[in-house]
Amino acid sequence: MAETTNLEVVTPSAIIVSEPVEMVVVPGSDGQIGALPRHSKVISNLDRGLVDIFNDNKISSQIMIDGGIAEINETTVTILAERAEKIDKANKQVLEEKLIAYQSQVNHDDHNIADLAIKNSSFIKAVLDKIG
Repeated sequence: MAETTNLEVVTPSAIIVSEPVEMVVVPGSDGQIGALPRHSKVISNLDRGLVDIFNDNKISSQIMIDGGIAEINETTVTILAERAEKIDKANKQVLEEKLIAYQSQVNHDDHNIADLAIKNSSFIKAVLDKIG
């Protein structure tokens, strides 16, 4: 069995993933970062993009994140993201319904609600683009 590192992807509302993986590639703000077991310690800002999760020497799943922070060390990769969606588990109909709901709030009188609706809409569109 291949050596693994523990991956955790966490948002404010849920733990999206917590599992051992062979390798993780994250969208670092200065480019892609590949993390294998026994990786040196790194903390990096993340851009919006795909987290590629490798098992059996191939991509086993992907998660779209909306930026965040990654902490990588010898045994663990921890990603803290404001928003995250598993691409292989994404339900297109549910996401489209969420998008409609968020878009209805874009012109809300409360600027905080409107700003959040814009950010959520943009993220949902990115996920929908990825799942086709």
